[in-house]
Amino acid sequence: MKKSIGRPAKYKEIIQNLVDNDVYTPATIAAFAAEYNFLDGVESVELQKRRVRITLGRFSCRFFPDEGDGRVTLKGQAPTPGWFGWRWKYGYLDGYGLLE
Repeated sequence: MKKSIGRPAKYKEIIQNLVDNDVYTPATIAAFAAEYNFLDGVESVELQKRRVRITLGRFSCRFFPDEGDGRVTLKGQAPTPGWFGWRWKYGYLDGYGLLE
């Protein structure tokens, strides 16, 4: 039986490709992943985006400052705290031992 890859490692490529000085929320990272084809074709794109948002939302709530590095406004939503790409890279990747 093939061992499945855990979510932190599964999202490594997405996080590595974020722009260091751009501000991202879990939702904008999910949109980024879909736009640049980082999601696999096994499940629907919407389901995969939801999983990315949930996983990264939980991570950001636990490890990043509540106020964020900036605010991101998505159509139809209130401004949401977001964090720089470099913070995602060093926080998420280093936190899970995936930083190269």
